[in-house]
Amino acid sequence: MKKTILISIVVFITACQPILMKIYGIKQPKVENQASIQKQALKYGLDNANIVTVAAKDFLHEFWGKNIPDCAVYDKDQRYIEYRQTDTSCNAGLFAFIPALNATTTYHQPPAPSLKEELKKFRDMQGKELGELKKADFYLLIYFTVWTGKLNKDHVKAWEDLAKANKNANIHIIKVNLDFQEYWNETERNDIIKALSKKK
Repeated sequence: MKKTILISIVVFITACQPILMKIYGIKQPKVENQASIQKQALKYGLDNANIVTVAAKDFLHEFWGKNIPDCAVYDKDQRYIEYRQTDTSCNAGLFAFIPALNATTTYHQPPAPSLKEELKKFRDMQGKELGELKKADFYLLIYFTVWTGKLNKDHVKAWEDLAKANKNANIHIIKVNLDFQEYWNETERNDIIKALSKKK
């Protein structure tokens, strides 16, 4: 079943071919916890601060259709900002978009749930609900997993570094881990794994 789960999940990685899976160290997804997530984050030079997870009841909704790793950008009022030029654009545009973020610029904001709504789905790495966010010009949600290997360094760390280096805006980074969580109820976790194994 594990092989089926991996095949199902990998379809969400942009332009990922089998040879790239080996080169980038993409592994079998497994159940993770705070210690294992932080260990891998440190391995790829990620800041261990502001890592959140997704509640089991919201996981599949958050996971389906995402290119992992991926990002979502919100303004100071927690309204969604679309960084992609078209519906078929990949996340490569973030490498130019993040350093260009400026508090005085107006951005395209299509109808979408607010960050406040999104945050209701997130938990800390022990499963507890999150508190209030600190004020910022922009909020950057970076979606990542342990099993995507070096993509965490090539994309997640790069986006994080670009946001920290931006001198024209105060950007609050939230890294959203999309691995299976140890703190989830066992029945819910098994249901999620089954659902992913059936996805073709």
